[in-house]
Amino acid sequence: MQGYCQAVRSALSDDGHPPLDAAGLRVQERVSAIEQSLARVEQKGGYRNP
Repeated sequence: MQGYCQAVRSALSDDGHPPLDAAGLRVQERVSAIEQSLARVEQKGGYRNP
């Protein structure tokens, strides 16, 4: 979970740019990658703390 929090923080660090600006597209790609990863975790039965 900590890794996801760091990924979200990193993805949002390019703020202040218009959505279609290159930096804005990078933010969208990063957030999409996080969303897809969370969906895969959910499909596998969720996160289990070791």
